[in-house]
Amino acid sequence: MVMFELLLKNQLSAPKKLKFKKEILARVQGRNSEDLNAEINFYKTELLPYFIKLSQHNPVFSVTEQLRLLVGVWTPIWSTISFHESLPKRIQDQSFQIFQHDGYCGSVARYVMGKEPSLSQNYQSNLPAYDFMLIQKYGVQNGKWYLQNIDRFQAFQNREIPLNLESVYNWFTNVVNTKVKLNSPKFDLPKALELKNIDTNDAQELQKTSLASSQIFEHLYIDNDWRLVKTQTDASHLPSYTIAVKRQ
Repeated sequence: MVMFELLLKNQLSAPKKLKFKKEILARVQGRNSEDLNAEINFYKTELLPYFIKLSQHNPVFSVTEQLRLLVGVWTPIWSTISFHESLPKRIQDQSFQIFQHDGYCGSVARYVMGKEPSLSQNYQSNLPAYDFMLIQKYGVQNGKWYLQNIDRFQAFQNREIPLNLESVYNWFTNVVNTKVKLNSPKFDLPKALELKNIDTNDAQELQKTSLASSQIFEHLYIDNDWRLVKTQTDASHLPSYTIAVKRQ
């Protein structure tokens, strides 16, 4: 197999690196609906060799140099971070990670409730889409990247109008400029979100996963359009992994 052939070689040329990425994409395609335990096992059994090989050929190791590549808009195409799947029915191509030069970043995702076969088409079309945004500050401490959760925001929108790059970036920048920066000395998360029309268990899971105060992340691999990220809240917790692709 190509994967094991590459692992036996010391060098990973540009064409082989591109082929490597395509293999990873093919393996994670359509897996965004899997449960977290299944994804952790999938990482151990299927993706770990890819992560090892690409991390050995990370073109940018310096965190300060990584900044120029990190700034922009990304989409997580696969992850073992529970936040990404805290609610069911996340739309992958309407999920975004935004990093700005000023140290603010945001994770935004759209969830469409009610996509069940038992529900009529007319009833489903009347249900709103649920958009969730987690605002964070990011930076470098002791030579390592870190994330600090700042605030959370939500909106119920017309599900027929997609959450696109323009709309999500406008929402993010408006919230940061008009709400977050004005309260930046506090850095306090609200105690609870009013998660209406959402299953109680799903709402509790989202509350819990978005309240973690800070975390450290490491780019096992980063280039102009790809990131393999290892994230950990502290040394006592198992690390999580994310594959993200550049959107803008």
